[in-house]
Amino acid sequence: MANHVIDLTGKRFGRLVVIRPSARDKYGSVVWECKCDCGMICHKRGALLRKGSTKSCGCLAREISSSVHRSHGDTGTKLYKMWRGMHDRCKSGKGSHFKNYKNRGITVCTEWEKDYSAFKKWAINNGYTEGLTIDRIDNNKGYSPDNCRLVNNIVQANNKRTNKLIEYDGEIHTIAEWERKIGWLSGTLRDRLRHGWDVERAMTQPKKEKQHGQVTAR
Repeated sequence: MANHVIDLTGKRFGRLVVIRPSARDKYGSVVWECKCDCGMICHKRGALLRKGSTKSCGCLAREISSSVHRSHGDTGTKLYKMWRGMHDRCKSGKGSHFKNYKNRGITVCTEWEKDYSAFKKWAINNGYTEGLTIDRIDNNKGYSPDNCRLVNNIVQANNKRTNKLIEYDGEIHTIAEWERKIGWLSGTLRDRLRHGWDVERAMTQPKKEKQHGQVTAR
């Protein structure tokens, strides 16, 4: 083994005790053979052990999941799927979830992470009904009671980081909100701004449409 590798032999991480290094993964990271308190032998990357990302052979997660399922009986409900969805978005290392959540450090707070009942209580106290979704008030912060609200799909769409806020005539709205307010088709204002129009011109110049072969201002 290279000198810079940290020797984890004999150290405990959660339920795991490291036995010896066993291999290297495709990225060159050392994989360690570990014995779990339940008796199972497993192999874990050293970086994950040191970060606390893995604490058992998998038995701990199964026990927590089983306990949650027994205690609340909500498996399969939309509220439970909402809770699971938070975890999936923050832990997934694939595609847009990695870019928009995990890679930005978006996490689920300790209070909600392993306790569905705490999340359910918060949701009910905040007026949960089917059709509402969970929305982070500050998109740069994680899921927690003080940074979340229950909203309809339109409000959530308006809160996306990709939505650009436009100020005009003393009001501030997203592009989608301005288009609904003015009564334009979706994409009209966005297209004008994308083509370099300034905000005032984009907001005030009448749309043009063809009528009986003639182009008239609307």
